[in-house]
Amino acid sequence: MIEMEKLQHAILFILEKSPNGRTKLDLCKLLYYADGISYQKHKSMITNATYYHLEESPFPAPLFDSLAQMKKSNALTIEPFFSGEGIQGFRLKQTQNSTHSLLTKEEKRILSKVLEVFKTKVESESSHYPNLYENYVVTPLYEEIPFREDRINTKVHVLSQKRLMEFSGKMYKILFERSQE
Repeated sequence: MIEMEKLQHAILFILEKSPNGRTKLDLCKLLYYADGISYQKHKSMITNATYYHLEESPFPAPLFDSLAQMKKSNALTIEPFFSGEGIQGFRLKQTQNSTHSLLTKEEKRILSKVLEVFKTKVESESSHYPNLYENYVVTPLYEEIPFREDRINTKVHVLSQKRLMEFSGKMYKILFERSQE
C-alpha cells in the first residue's frame, strides 16, 4: 500500500508544479523518467511501480487505481481541453495542496529536475534522456520495462537522436517484422 501512496504523492507533486495540469500521457512519462533517474543515481526508484511498454508511453501499473482513489478523495480533477475541432483530451489538475508528503527531499529534487526539462509537454525525450528512452523502446510491446543495471546504464550517456531513431527502427524490424515470419 505504501507504494501506491508514494505514487500518489509523486503525482500530486507533479500536478502542484504544473498549474495548467498534465495529461495522463505526460504524467506516465514524467513518472517513468523520474523513476529512471532515481534508479540511475541511487539504484532505487521513487514510486517502485512496475512499468509496462504501451504504444504511447511507459505505463506505471498502479496508475489507474491511484487516479481513481485521488479523484474519489477530491485530490484532483479531470478537465477536458478543447480546440476548434472539439475535445482534444483531458488534463489532470490538483485541487488541494498537500500538507505532508512521503517524498524525500532528494525525490522532490529529481521530480523537479524532470519537470524543468518538460515544462509544459513531454516531447523529444530521446534527446533529454536517451538511455531511459532506449530502455522503453527496446522492451517488447506489453511487457514489463526492466529497471536493472544491465539494461539502464547507471551513468547517463550521450546518444544522438538520429542514432537512437536508427536503433529504434532496427529494433522494430527485429521485434515485429521477424516475429511475423
